[in-house]
Amino acid sequence: MNALTRSAVALLALPLALAGCGGSSPDAPGGQAGAGDCATDYAEGRDYFPDKSAVTESELWDISYHGSYKTITLTDTENDDGPELKYVLYQCGTPQPEVTGDLEGALVVQVPVTNASVTSFNALAMVDRLGKSSTITGLSGQLLGNAEKDEWYAGVAEAAGEPLSIGEYTDLNKEAVLGLRNQVILMSGFGKGFDDISHARAAGMPGVSVSNRLERHALASAEWIKMVAAFYNAEAAANTEFDAIKARYDEVVSTVSGKIDNRRAGYLCVAPERGCEFVHGHGAETLVGRLLTQLGVDNVFAPDNPAPNGQPYDFEKAVGTAADADFFIVYDPVRMTRDTLRADSRTSRFKPFRDGDFIAGVDENFEECRAKTYLDVDVLIRDFAIGLAPDLFPGAKGTCFARAS
Repeated sequence: MNALTRSAVALLALPLALAGCGGSSPDAPGGQAGAGDCATDYAEGRDYFPDKSAVTESELWDISYHGSYKTITLTDTENDDGPELKYVLYQCGTPQPEVTGDLEGALVVQVPVTNASVTSFNALAMVDRLGKSSTITGLSGQLLGNAEKDEWYAGVAEAAGEPLSIGEYTDLNKEAVLGLRNQVILMSGFGKGFDDISHARAAGMPGVSVSNRLERHALASAEWIKMVAAFYNAEAAANTEFDAIKARYDEVVSTVSGKIDNRRAGYLCVAPERGCEFVHGHGAETLVGRLLTQLGVDNVFAPDNPAPNGQPYDFEKAVGTAADADFFIVYDPVRMTRDTLRADSRTSRFKPFRDGDFIAGVDENFEECRAKTYLDVDVLIRDFAIGLAPDLFPGAKGTCFARAS
């Protein structure tokens, strides 16, 4: 699938890692490696990872610790019948473990990572949040292009220091990637029907699947910051960040619980420039679909729509499905949404568009939010709640989604 189609279905400063193996941290006892250092006196059986993460929300990945290395097991979202993806992360300055038996075929990575490429929007937000943008040596052309028009992307690119363009999705520039000698390429796992990670690994490139947007629940998506952090030995920072996101998320849920009644909403895109035929609606099985359920809202696109990324609707099917909707969340920018509504009079058949009872992507924040909303799910649910029940949030305005003013 091309980048346009993917666009339709997708929507802290900490100590920097050292470039190579250095001395042990002065605060790490007995040669135990610190977050950015290499071990200096390996001893079998010693625990080289004082900071650990535990998976509490995700249904797609898990992590375990084994003295001088850690293993991540991950559902292969591109291949339903395939084995789990496995990553073996071993501490710099310790022996590389053998990958035999259950670990056969695993990608082996020395940590902390100091040389990475990123093609995933969500992974880029996570690496930046962890304060590790300086480790980025390559970016997809799309992410680099955003740096020319968006302040946040420009800041990440500046922190990375002239990262190289490595291509797009399945069309990665293998020569460029191998020339960079990347330890990992953090890539989007889009799910069944895509082969981005499979293609990269088959070509000998160190593709790592960041499949957070395929999680069934919002907090599970945010928890992937722990998975990315494991490659940087930054578990402590990730744990703190996730706990803060969860606390803010739970506060919104508590505020709206039982107070949003009889709303029939839909989460959709409408702009043909972003790959929408007429509309593309998310059903009950998507992350956002479950978020609507948690808010106590009936999802008009739920019936017969089990796909993890939702599905397209032509005009007749859309009218038959969403005719009684009273609120829409449009994951296109406000300006593009307005242009589409003006250009296609058929959209007036829907009450939310006739009455202006919808929220859409905030233009000035759209590209940044595209990277961050599946991490900052507390912002996402708050924006939705403000749109649905503004009286519960007096004077508040959405960050990533807001009403067209």
